[in-house]
Amino acid sequence: MAMNIAICDDEEIFRTYLRNLLVKDSFACGQDIRVEEYALGEALLAAVEEESIRPDLIFLDIRMPGLDGLETARALRQKGEKSLIVFLSSLSEYARKGYEVKAFRYLLKEEADRELGKVMEECRKELGEDWFSFVQGHQIHRIPKDDILFFESQKRLILLHTARESYTFYRKLDMLEAELEGSGFLRCHRSYLVQERYVRRWKGNSLWLEDGTEVPISRGFEKEVNRRLMLRKGE
Repeated sequence: MAMNIAICDDEEIFRTYLRNLLVKDSFACGQDIRVEEYALGEALLAAVEEESIRPDLIFLDIRMPGLDGLETARALRQKGEKSLIVFLSSLSEYARKGYEVKAFRYLLKEEADRELGKVMEECRKELGEDWFSFVQGHQIHRIPKDDILFFESQKRLILLHTARESYTFYRKLDMLEAELEGSGFLRCHRSYLVQERYVRRWKGNSLWLEDGTEVPISRGFEKEVNRRLMLRKGE
């Protein structure tokens, strides 16, 4: 899945300049991106509220007419928006104020050509810690790990289930389990790997997830399932 990026800056020349830098960076690292541009903070807020964009990363100018960047960021956070925010400005003294709205980075406009690659590398690393990536067909998908209910294996075909939809890709479940170690996923069956935070109850050879899905527990995994879920219950 492409990284969704929003640029919010009242200077059209700089928006175009930054878009071109982002495209250049995406080619260099092999990351697909989608970029949307907004001239006003109000326009960005409306797009997020209408869900016409679900940004992973927002480049946000601090000095804009109407809502400035800090006010826009504050409104985004109040709406529960968790996108990474990189503030743009020519005024370095604004950097400290970014902490009030959980800004991820701060980028001086005059240094964009030199510093953007480093900022994007840090953003990809930050997003990668909370996202699971896979290839379906010829498209790269990135799914928030918190959205994944469980994985189901059908030989080498993996079905990834979220509350809204399911995806398929090829991988061995053993490899997937190792890849996701420490991320809160629990192996309960040779064909199932579940996110333990979504387990609502378990009994005998079955467990039930938050959405009502029943998943089998095989004898070989029963002891570890009981141990992990009992520990979680006691938290």
